[in-house]
Amino acid sequence: MPKHVQSQFTKPFYMDTLILSHKPSSTDAIGMNPRQLAVEALARYNNKGSMEVVSYLESSEAFLLASQRDKSFARNLVSTTFRRLGQIDTILSICCSSYPPKGKYGRILKACLRVGVSQLLFLDTPSFAAVKETIDVLKYESVGAPKPIIQFANAVLRRVDRERAELLERTDVCDNISIRLRKEFESLYGVEATHKIVHQLLDDSAHQFVDLTLRSEVDMDTIITAFEADAKKRFHSILTLPNGSLRIKKNSNAGSIAYWPLYEEGLWWVQDVSSTLPAIALIKALEKEHNVEKDVLSKYHVVDCCAAPGGKTSQLLSAGLTVTAIEASPRRSRRLVENLSRLKFSQDKFKIAVCCGQEWFPDENIDVKGILVDVPCSATGTGSKRPDVLQKDCDLGNLLSTQEALANHCADNILKPGGIMVYATCSLLREESEDQVLRLLERGNMEMLPFEKGEMPGFDDAIHENGWLRVLPGVLGNELKRCDGFFAARLKKL
Repeated sequence: MPKHVQSQFTKPFYMDTLILSHKPSSTDAIGMNPRQLAVEALARYNNKGSMEVVSYLESSEAFLLASQRDKSFARNLVSTTFRRLGQIDTILSICCSSYPPKGKYGRILKACLRVGVSQLLFLDTPSFAAVKETIDVLKYESVGAPKPIIQFANAVLRRVDRERAELLERTDVCDNISIRLRKEFESLYGVEATHKIVHQLLDDSAHQFVDLTLRSEVDMDTIITAFEADAKKRFHSILTLPNGSLRIKKNSNAGSIAYWPLYEEGLWWVQDVSSTLPAIALIKALEKEHNVEKDVLSKYHVVDCCAAPGGKTSQLLSAGLTVTAIEASPRRSRRLVENLSRLKFSQDKFKIAVCCGQEWFPDENIDVKGILVDVPCSATGTGSKRPDVLQKDCDLGNLLSTQEALANHCADNILKPGGIMVYATCSLLREESEDQVLRLLERGNMEMLPFEKGEMPGFDDAIHENGWLRVLPGVLGNELKRCDGFFAARLKKL
């Protein structure tokens, strides 16, 4: 990519679409103990978010030398510890006369205790391994903790093991989210629904499940057969979801997704079931409003704003539409290019504009029929993947003004009368979602296109009386309770 792409833009830069993705090496090497990897990462990034800790973990030389199994375990230790941090610290405060520990060994001791409790209470690790192998981290030469600290940590973890049921009863799943966010959720959705939402977002088995979206021309049975026939037995089950996604439950030896069946052939991509809804909503609205089918949709031009990593763009291309994908980040744009290249979409059907959405204007000869506006947001609906977003006080800062400016620009400067907008967030907060749509409607140049029962298979109960979709994790029935939180509203320009 040209060097000037890294600078700020006054005009959109259209990326070369021939960048190829890099496939990781399949060679495993023997590395550091996974508990040591996890403890070191947690101690080093004591006050950072889970994404930063996982990034540090995955970039360390010891992690890169570890076996695939040890990498998976270390990653799971870190993410589970973060996910359950509120409950873990509550329990440690009960079991320690003074917590968090201070002094020269305070940070490493706190990390060891947290990882130990995480294993004992939330990962079903055998007690002996959870205690002994975690305490052994303190004994390593690189740590050199004195004997009294090792004895103290051993005593605390053994108490947690003995009293696990009683100690857990003194905690609540909502201890793991910020007090302010808990109050906000309870105000919006009620106490019972809030517990369901948080319980689902903090589900410790979430990492075992991966949702796949298929190219529209791909026979679903072909994909299912390929996964079921996997010689290494890497997959526990494959489930078809109402929207047409496939949900894969992984076994512990699943390994890198880049080596899964038919990945290189570009027949599917990873996408949470909730995040498929905006593109489905736009495609169905175009078909209904213009009374057309796929062969006619191929003549239509749509825009995907804030497009990376490319799941929604891929859905639109798979439906036959011509797409301009807008992404402000050069780094995320590279990932978008790599994903679309792997999926082998025709390059004359899409362009990638690297610029802020508010700075993009269509050429005069382009009639934009629809636009997806998946705005930057607090991402509170993605807590199962990013538990740190639930532990913040949700100071939205400039996000609200950015969201409003982006939606207004798309309505005023990109769409023509009759054009369709789908405004979407992966936020559970009303300020970023419902309130922004109401402000958009108050301006007088947009009207709602309500979702109808049966239009979004499996999501009828998520349709609000105002016609938008509000998807709450843990609240929908059957397998759809396991999903990200999401909001989508569909509007038409007057």
